[in-house]
Amino acid sequence: MALEHMVWLTPKVGVGDAKMEEILASIRALTHLPGVMAISAGRNITERANGATHGVLVTLGSANDLSGYLEHPDHQAVGTVLREHCDVLALDYER
Repeated sequence: MALEHMVWLTPKVGVGDAKMEEILASIRALTHLPGVMAISAGRNITERANGATHGVLVTLGSANDLSGYLEHPDHQAVGTVLREHCDVLALDYER
């Protein structure tokens, strides 16, 4: 059963569009991590996300792949930058 790792991002004060695009590009570049089947990331186009302006959806092969993805050094490096510039909300579900 595949796992969807959904992340909602709200930039902190002073974080501009260029920085957000840089962050999204670094997330999209994580497709080489074990277990990753697909990654999409982009700007929110509605006002229904309680202030979140960007979103990420990572499809993993299974729930067993989540810990390896989260603990991978490349993901950790992106996550450090992400949390420095954004408030982050994540949700994971099997499909």
